[in-house]
Amino acid sequence: MKIKISCLAMSMMLALTACNAKNEPASDADAQLPVTLFVNGRIYTANEERAFADAMAVRGEEIYAIGGADDMEALKGADTEIIDLKGRLVLPGLHDAHIHPISAMPVPVCSLENAPMTLAEIAAYSSDCTAQPGMAEGDWLVVLAWNFAAGNQPGKEFKSIREALDSVSMEQPVILRGSDGHHYGVNSVALARAKNADGDIVGFTKETLATDFADLAAYIGVDETGEPNGRLTEDYALTAIDAGNLLDSGLAKSREAPELLMEVTLPKGITSFLDAAASPDTLDIYDALRAKNGFHARAHLALYFDPSEYGDESGTVDYATILGKAQAIREKYADDPLIEADFLKLFADGVLEGDPLSDPPMLPNAAFSRNYLQPIYVWDDEAQWVRVAGYADTSSALCENTRADIAAGNTPDAVAFKAANGFHPMQCLQANGVLQHPEQMIMDYVREGDKAGFTWHIHAIGDRAIQTSLDAIEAARTANHSGAKHILTHLQLVRPEDFDRFAANDIYASFTFAWASRDTQYDATVIPFVDRADGPNGMYDPDGYYFSNVYPAASLRDAGAVIIAGSDAPVDTKDPRPFINIEGAVSRSIFGLPPLNQDQAISIYDAVDAYTINAAKALKQDDIAGSLEPGKKADFIILDQDIFDLTENGKAADISETNVLETWFGGEKVYSSGE
Repeated sequence: MKIKISCLAMSMMLALTACNAKNEPASDADAQLPVTLFVNGRIYTANEERAFADAMAVRGEEIYAIGGADDMEALKGADTEIIDLKGRLVLPGLHDAHIHPISAMPVPVCSLENAPMTLAEIAAYSSDCTAQPGMAEGDWLVVLAWNFAAGNQPGKEFKSIREALDSVSMEQPVILRGSDGHHYGVNSVALARAKNADGDIVGFTKETLATDFADLAAYIGVDETGEPNGRLTEDYALTAIDAGNLLDSGLAKSREAPELLMEVTLPKGITSFLDAAASPDTLDIYDALRAKNGFHARAHLALYFDPSEYGDESGTVDYATILGKAQAIREKYADDPLIEADFLKLFADGVLEGDPLSDPPMLPNAAFSRNYLQPIYVWDDEAQWVRVAGYADTSSALCENTRADIAAGNTPDAVAFKAANGFHPMQCLQANGVLQHPEQMIMDYVREGDKAGFTWHIHAIGDRAIQTSLDAIEAARTANHSGAKHILTHLQLVRPEDFDRFAANDIYASFTFAWASRDTQYDATVIPFVDRADGPNGMYDPDGYYFSNVYPAASLRDAGAVIIAGSDAPVDTKDPRPFINIEGAVSRSIFGLPPLNQDQAISIYDAVDAYTINAAKALKQDDIAGSLEPGKKADFIILDQDIFDLTENGKAADISETNVLETWFGGEKVYSSGE
């Protein structure tokens, strides 16, 4: 398809007068710059018509014209550089609307790379790596990117992650940081460091989980005797063992080499991003790179402040102090053309994965609309993984009586109870997860942040957390007469009755599409807690609540929501892998696995737009980026294969093999693969 030259009339274009996104003439200085012509390509503009072009003219930092090859002839001059695209696909520079770029920097650390490993393999790697010079973080031995949801199979040597890490060291605390930032594995030395509310070191034990740490017990994995098995969930437990600083492992090395930040984004074609939980303590890395003129991206910072850290004993939160700090950072970057600190980050809840390897199984903590089920897992030697053999009936008289006994401090003996009933007595307990903060705190913080002119980026996984987040945004917009367009991210499980609320409140729906696919080991940590998985369809019951409403991209799109995409790197992997995510969006499958609810797949155009023009709108920069149109910044990428053609010819499974050949930012080539 050939596109007519837009913006100013053709006669003005022939007179070499460019235009910007606001239809204003370019400056005299810009008018003197030579034009670079990109010809013989397939250029997806991501404009309102979703049109393609054959050629594009770039002058300085901006796109000067776009259309057919014949349209560009008049622009050729003595100084014109002509670049033959050789039929390659060109896309606008990608916008990653949820990434943690500082944490994804490729610095030398001990990392399991999210690979599923047995406990013996984890122990062997951790021992070898942490023994190398420079790998410790203070007195801690830290290993990153642990796959908490797959692998971890016990064996003759080790029955729990605690035992495996005890083999690494019985003198120093050892910690595995889960690849999602919510799960951790520790050794006995680390467990023994736990301080109670009075500041006394009492350790995590069966006894202290029932007394000093009763409020944390749901986040501490245990074995059948009730002793901690080394698995921890969420940061609450990290605070107790004085390990909160380990969330920034490797930060010192990142400060030494700020240029590595661009190695996260540019080879993947990412020219704009939202730092999804920007810590004020890491902004010096941005500043150092900007001072070197080495920052080639348009970044928005979602500033993260934990509101509970600003509360008094009565629960009153000092929002003025939080927002004062945020406003100071926003002002610091007010005149920076590449960095804006105009978002705030909030965690509405935790995660939807439980732990089938704990006894009793550790329940998910994401805020759910009903009580989680209590699956009975058994080990399958052939599969080397667990399967669901049945469920504890929490509504039975047995469980009602058992709950009463537990509440009275008379917990039944686990071994005898299991022998008699087939499940652990603690599986009689009922829980539906928790919000990360009290509901009123979420409502208040969102209202105050909206009032101060910040855009919210809210982590919400469980359907109740999503409902609460929608309530908070809706109330804030009403109270402040605000037209702000906020973002809800992850959206793993959304109630159908909430679909329409996204469009009604101008809320962007952000997905990491690589997760919208099947992974049988991972799924065993989630689905059996939501739906019964012991029926004829197993975990993947098409009528199940989870299967029907997991990452409901198509349903939200059909309800009028604007879909955007983000990688959440380094969660799962440090690689932002945009084309794996795009493949997941259009096929609900990656790596050749069966699809996870094919009905929620979106088109290749929807998927690419989620990474380009839609995300640019969410980041409030669609006037200068997100599509290839005259007057916008010349941010674009050249690919080695045509992902539209692949999809249209039934080869969507090959999208993940796509490579970026070149990344251009502001009219400058800032990355080349060398091909």
